Amino acid sequence: MKECSERCNVGLAIVEDERELVKVYLKVFSRRSIVICFVAYDGPEAIKKYIECTPKPHVLIMDYRLPLMNGIEVAKKILKVDPEAKIVFLSADAGVKDEAMAAGAFEFLKKPVSIRLIVDAVERGFGCT
Repeated sequence: MKECSERCNVGLAIVEDERELVKVYLKVFSRRSIVICFVAYDGPEAIKKYIECTPKPHVLIMDYRLPLMNGIEVAKKILKVDPEAKIVFLSADAGVKDEAMAAGAFEFLKKPVSIRLIVDAVERGFGCT
């Protein structure tokens, strides 16, 4: 995985603190030839990497429960930098769906969720479907 790849013309960022889940995402999206622009394991790291990454990822997979800062706070800061960012929220907390959508989420998926639904949501963010 190359950080902020120049090939990131249809890129994805993964913001998730569960490292095993990140490995699954990396495997799934690499098989679909989707460039991973960066991976972040907590809120501040995600914001820093997003700001520094050029070109910007088109879609972000965002967990709600992150260390140091929740996903909604992270999304608000990223969307302030780039209002065009497409954020696909994933959370076991169904009660945060309305707040996530109001903050600017592109989609909200309740965990547990199938990989197929995650891939479909990411592809919609890319405008592939």
